[in-house]
Amino acid sequence: MCGICGILYTSSQPVDRILLQRMNSSLLHRGPDDEGFFVEGSIGLGNRRLSIIDLRRGKQPIFNEEKSIVITFNGEIYNYPELRQELIRRGHHFYTDSDTEVIVHLYEDDDVHCLDKLNGMFAFALWDLRKNRLFLARDRLGIKPLYYYLDGEKLVFASEIKAILVDESIERKIDPKGLINYFTFGHSVAPVTIYQGIKKLLPGHYLLYEDGRVVIEQYWDVPLDTTQEDRGEAYYKAKVLELLSRSVQRRMIADVPIGALLSGGIDSSAVVALMSRVSDRPVQTFSVGFEFGETYNELDDARIVARHFRTDHHELLLKDRDLVQVLQKLVYHYDEPFGDPAAFPTYLVSEFARQYVKVTLTGEGGDEIFGGYRRYSIERFASYYQILPTFLRDNFIQKFVGCLPRLRRLKKTLNTLSITNPPIRYGSWLTVFSDEMKWQLFNAQLTAILEGLDAFEVYKRYYQRASGKPLLDKVMYVDQKTWLPDTYLEKVDKASMAVSLETRVPFLDHELVEFTAAIPAKYKIRGFKTKYILKQAMKGILPESTLHKPKHGFAVPTDPWFRGKLKDFVWEVLFDPKTRSRGYFNFNYIKKLYKAHEQGKEVYDKHLWLLLVFELWHRRFLDRRA
Repeated sequence: MCGICGILYTSSQPVDRILLQRMNSSLLHRGPDDEGFFVEGSIGLGNRRLSIIDLRRGKQPIFNEEKSIVITFNGEIYNYPELRQELIRRGHHFYTDSDTEVIVHLYEDDDVHCLDKLNGMFAFALWDLRKNRLFLARDRLGIKPLYYYLDGEKLVFASEIKAILVDESIERKIDPKGLINYFTFGHSVAPVTIYQGIKKLLPGHYLLYEDGRVVIEQYWDVPLDTTQEDRGEAYYKAKVLELLSRSVQRRMIADVPIGALLSGGIDSSAVVALMSRVSDRPVQTFSVGFEFGETYNELDDARIVARHFRTDHHELLLKDRDLVQVLQKLVYHYDEPFGDPAAFPTYLVSEFARQYVKVTLTGEGGDEIFGGYRRYSIERFASYYQILPTFLRDNFIQKFVGCLPRLRRLKKTLNTLSITNPPIRYGSWLTVFSDEMKWQLFNAQLTAILEGLDAFEVYKRYYQRASGKPLLDKVMYVDQKTWLPDTYLEKVDKASMAVSLETRVPFLDHELVEFTAAIPAKYKIRGFKTKYILKQAMKGILPESTLHKPKHGFAVPTDPWFRGKLKDFVWEVLFDPKTRSRGYFNFNYIKKLYKAHEQGKEVYDKHLWLLLVFELWHRRFLDRRA
C-alpha cells in the first residue's frame, strides 16, 4: 500500500524535482516506510511506500528489464504469485518478489489489457518510455482513489488531492457541481470533486495520455447482461461460501501482521470467521463503541463473535473528549468536505488497530452485493404507496407525520416514497438536504449559479444503464457505482491511510461481485429478510444471534453532540463573522435548523454536520495553503 503522485508536462518543460518531492511528502502518512522518484525530462513519478510485501526489495518506482517501462503503484494484487509464475514461463525476469513488478511485465505483453488479469485493489501510474505514454488506472470497484488535474500545459495526478494542491499554479476554486453534490449527498460524486479542474478517475477506468491526446476508457463494469437462470438455493449458498472463502484467503497474504475490524454485524463477522479457518494463530480483531448507551455501542455484538472464534480481541471505547481536534484531523485527511460522521470512529479504530497490525480486513461491500439495506425492501413498495388517494397520502399521512416532533426516518421514508421518478426517488434515499431545503439554504446569488445543475444526473445515468434488470438489481447496481465508492470506500481509505493502516475488502473481489450479480433477486432479499443467501451460506459457521442481528449502521452520536458537547463549537463556527462573510448561505435558515435541533423539535444533526465540515474545510484548504 502506498501513495502515488506525478507530473507530466505537455511541452518539453522539465519537471521540478523539488515540487515533486513536496507533493510526495504530503502523502507521508500513506507510506512512511520509504520513498522513491523517477524524473526524466517532462515526466516525474513519486511514491511513498507502506511496506507490506517483499519488505526488503520492493522499493518503487519499479522498472522492467530494459528500464523502458516504469511504474508507481498503490494497492495490492492478490493473484500476483500465479501471474508471476506465468510471466516467468513466458521468459520475463524479475528482480523483486513484489506484486508491483508483475504489472510492469504484464503490460509489456498485454498493453492496457493487463488490467483484465489483475485481482486486487489498486491505483497506478505507468510511464512507457518507448511510446511516451502515461497510463493511469484504478481498480474495478474503486477501492483505491486516484485524482488528476489536466489543462493545456500539464497533467498532475495523486492518490490524494492535497498532493495536487502542492502545485500552487493550480487555482483553488469551488466547482458549482461539486458544491451541489456535497450538500445533496454529503460527499463528492465522481468524477466531479469540490475543486474546479480536479477530477477523480472512475472505478474500472483507465486514462491514457499519448501524443497530446487524453483517452479515458472503461475496462470493467458490474455485469448487466447476466442471465437470471435459477440454479437453486443450494448452489448459490455453496458458491458464495466458496468464493468468499477464497477471497478472504487471498487477502491474508502479507509479510507483516494482519487483523480485522469487527463490528459484530454479519459482514465483518463472516470475514473474521473465514480468516479463523485458515489462520495458524488467533485472528487479531478490533472493535469500537461510544459511551452513549446501547444505540451507539456494538461492542457486545462484537464480543460474541470474538469469543466464538477465539480471536485476540481488542476494544476501544470512545469518549467525547478531543472531538474538535479529531474533527480537524479528518478535515485535513479527506481533502474535500466529507459528511459521513462515521469517518470519526473509523479513523479512531484504525489508529487503535495500527498499534498492533499493519493490515486489516473489513466488511465493506456486503450490503451492496447481497442486498443489505432497508431501503432495498422499502423501495419495492413505492408504486403501492403512490396509488393511495392523494388526500390520504399527501393531506393526511404526510401532513400528520410532518407535524410530529423528530421521527426523522419515518418522515424521510414517506417523502421519498411519494417521488414518482424512479432514479430521483432512489437517489433521494441518500440525500441530506432535499431540493426544497437547498434553495432555502443558499443565498439568492448562489442559487442563480446553481440553477439547472442536477445532483441526480449520475443516478439517472446508472439507473438507465441497468434498465433491463429487475428493480433490486437495478438499485444495487446504482449503489455499486455511486454510494459504495464515493462514501464507504472513500471513508475507509482516507481514515485508515491517515494512520498508515492498509485495509482490504474481501466482499469486493471482482469474481465474487460478478457472481452475485447473476444471483436472482429472491435469494438476496426474501420478504423483509435482507442478505438472505449470505446468511444461508454462513449458517452453522456464525453464531445464530449474529445471523439474526437486525441491520444497524455505525451510529455516531451527532444528535446528542449537537445538543451538548459540540453545541457551542457549532454555533461559534457557523455564525462566526468570517463564515457569514463568504456569501454562500442564508443564515436565518441555518439558525432555524440549529434552534430546532437544539430544542429537540427536529433532528438536523446531519445537516449541521455538513455545514460545520464545509466551513472547517474552507478554512483549511481555501483560506490558507494546506
